[in-house]
Amino acid sequence: MKKAMIKTVILSLATLLLISKGMMANEKKSVDWIDFEQAITKAAKENKHIVVDFYTDWCSWCKVMDEQTYRNSEIVQYGNQKFLFAKINAESDAKISYKGQQFTCREFTAALGIRGYPATVFLNEKGEFITKISGFIQPDQFMPILEYLEGKYYDKMSFDDFMKTRKS
Repeated sequence: MKKAMIKTVILSLATLLLISKGMMANEKKSVDWIDFEQAITKAAKENKHIVVDFYTDWCSWCKVMDEQTYRNSEIVQYGNQKFLFAKINAESDAKISYKGQQFTCREFTAALGIRGYPATVFLNEKGEFITKISGFIQPDQFMPILEYLEGKYYDKMSFDDFMKTRKS
């Protein structure tokens, strides 16, 4: 009887272990987030654009964008290869440095004119502002934006013209 009980416990633990490993394997990978100042430094060295996610802790659409857009397998694969990603809590009083000036995250957010969340700011490899988009961006809308920026099409044509020529 005791051997049967031990066997059952071992079998149960093994089953739980397999289930938990399976659940972890199904967990979606996110884009690689790094510190904002680190992104500015690395962008020039690696010749990559920067995607900056401005969020707040209370913003439900920020959480949806984290889950659906920044964990989308196509965005993760392409984005991690071609871009640097940084997050800024728009209500934080943590200090950041940008273009030789010190800001709190709250001040930096205001300086960029961000008033709604989530907000996504795109910077070139020199850390210079390209554009910002307010609100949730679905993965199928985000991917063409990344392609537009990575190819530096913003120097050549409007986004609408790019979308007319883009292959789906």
